[in-house]
Amino acid sequence: MDEFINKQLEILYSSLNESEARIHPPAKVKSQIQTIINGLEPINLIRPCKIGDGIIRIDESKEKHLLDLFERACSAGRFIKFVPASGAATRMFSKLQATINKFSNFDLEILKILSSEDKNVEATYNFLINIERFAFFDDLKLFVSDDIDSIIKTEPRKIIERILLPDGLNYSNKPKAVLKFHKYKTESRTAFAEHLFESYYYQKDFQNKIKMHFTISEEHENLFKDEFLRFINKNYFSDAEFHIDFSFQKKSTDSITLNVNNEIYFDDQMRPLFRPAGHGALLENLNELKADLIFIKNIDNVCVDRLKPVTIKYKKLLAGFLLLIQKQLFEYLNLLNQERIPDNKIDEMIKFCESFLNIPKPDRFNHWDNKKKRNFLFNKFNRPLRVCGVVKNEGQPGGAPFWVKNDENEVSVQIIEGVQVDFSNEEQKLIFNNSTHFNPVDIVCAVKDYKGDNFNLLNYADPKSAIIVHKTMNGNEIKSLELPGLWNGGMSNWISVFVEVPIETFNPVKEINDLLNDGHIEEV
Repeated sequence: MDEFINKQLEILYSSLNESEARIHPPAKVKSQIQTIINGLEPINLIRPCKIGDGIIRIDESKEKHLLDLFERACSAGRFIKFVPASGAATRMFSKLQATINKFSNFDLEILKILSSEDKNVEATYNFLINIERFAFFDDLKLFVSDDIDSIIKTEPRKIIERILLPDGLNYSNKPKAVLKFHKYKTESRTAFAEHLFESYYYQKDFQNKIKMHFTISEEHENLFKDEFLRFINKNYFSDAEFHIDFSFQKKSTDSITLNVNNEIYFDDQMRPLFRPAGHGALLENLNELKADLIFIKNIDNVCVDRLKPVTIKYKKLLAGFLLLIQKQLFEYLNLLNQERIPDNKIDEMIKFCESFLNIPKPDRFNHWDNKKKRNFLFNKFNRPLRVCGVVKNEGQPGGAPFWVKNDENEVSVQIIEGVQVDFSNEEQKLIFNNSTHFNPVDIVCAVKDYKGDNFNLLNYADPKSAIIVHKTMNGNEIKSLELPGLWNGGMSNWISVFVEVPIETFNPVKEINDLLNDGHIEEV
């Protein structure tokens, strides 16, 4: 096997220039190839996290204290918001694209007839009959010279093409962030703008500054800058100063691609293909922020103004809960630095570990001496901290919180994706399917240690939780590696606390018709 892999590396580096070879060093690429060929061990699920067993429900009587903690930290300018926003809108329109790929000519009535037997057609029909409700409808009309109602009925393909292609809105080639999501009485707003609106209501510090960071594709940088300029020129908030930064997913995190024979895959230009390695690649961007407290939220999880209050309240509560835990951690860490501490304090700390931090004590813990107990607690406490909002599972695809066991028999709570689970194992399948809550990526992080220094977040990821992805390109089957997801493997060795938040705070847009859901419709 080594001889085969070395041969593939020889072929690869004969095709790369000096700069590309520096970005993708041989040892790293060799490790990627070995992982893709040999596969990954599935995660070992113990049980789903549930309320009282890995998930906390905030007591209403504690809310005022948590909100006070948040307000003090926010006023001091400790928060920044981190939004992964490089995702293209292509997937939002996949069902529309599939329909026009399958049928050359059709009218609205034909779509209605076919919709009962084809989910893609059904979605396309529902989109077209509701098209006036979408925030981009007025923009679309600028690209349709004839009577748009008539064209929708007789030649709906033209409408879809004007939405997707460059001679129209070009939405299939734009990032999801700059698509118009929400229609109001006097304007329509993009997902990017809605994130700025949302942050205004909970991120202003004592200088009225709001700090946000978006990870974007380099090719779309000007689109984002133009969108931000439009927002600023509208002067929505004269009492706020938005500080917006952008960064790009690093090419060095891309994964080599192999064909079905485990050979280096070459594209149409006979260039070896490196593919972006998923959200996990953004861990380096997060690490380079050198921030203090960080909100993390997906670009498409926004809602209209009438529903923002509940989102804002729980953003503050999650952050307040994080600060409550961090304060206790720092007190314990300073105490653990003393020469000796009483046994009753050790007992208090291990209880805190188990009840708040979801960290079980080792079986032999009670037989350890004082020094060994202190070392264990110090190492468990001195890590990055995240508080993750989770919502009741209503069938959404994606990750969920579970108790898991690693190769060293250590038990912890993690966010697990279905692709990490061995569904051929009936027990593991049952555990996964019995999950009660879902991860909406509603996270608050504390990334400084008790001395005020930033953790190196790369030291707290689990490379074994990567994912092998299988795709088709130009009719060829290919496979590559995705790094540990930012909120699962990328944070697997953080302190993780799961808190239930209302379902109203979760309003994702994975396909275009999701914009017809209640969270995206303002009463007009």
